[in-house]
Amino acid sequence: MKEAVSYALKLLSRRDYFEAELRQKLLMKGFDDSTVEQTVNYLKEQSLLNDEKLIERYREKAVQKGKSSAYIRSKLYRKGVSDIGLSFEEELESALNLLKNKYRKGKNYPDVVKFLKNRGFSYSVIQEAVNKFLNGEE
Repeated sequence: MKEAVSYALKLLSRRDYFEAELRQKLLMKGFDDSTVEQTVNYLKEQSLLNDEKLIERYREKAVQKGKSSAYIRSKLYRKGVSDIGLSFEEELESALNLLKNKYRKGKNYPDVVKFLKNRGFSYSVIQEAVNKFLNGEE
């Protein structure tokens, strides 16, 4: 187990991993299931592995960058996380951030709607965001 913990700490020193990602890395390295389970439990006890905090950071970062909930859900699913719980308000804030920072064309309704739709935002968020953006309420 000492070897597995050492390898896991080496991985975690470079970047944060979700539990599922770290399990996969340890299994690919050749450690058996019981060693991987013990290692993950040890890292959780030491507060070195915390999926909830990492999900929260991903959500905050994605909202600031203007990513849709579909994008965030897809990205986290590939990392082994199934539920992100992005609220309507967070997705709306994300859409407004995206429009404010990236949208450069003229401010006409169809183009702004298409811009957001192509990035995976839901129609209700698109409606609210476009209305706020075009009315200058950003």
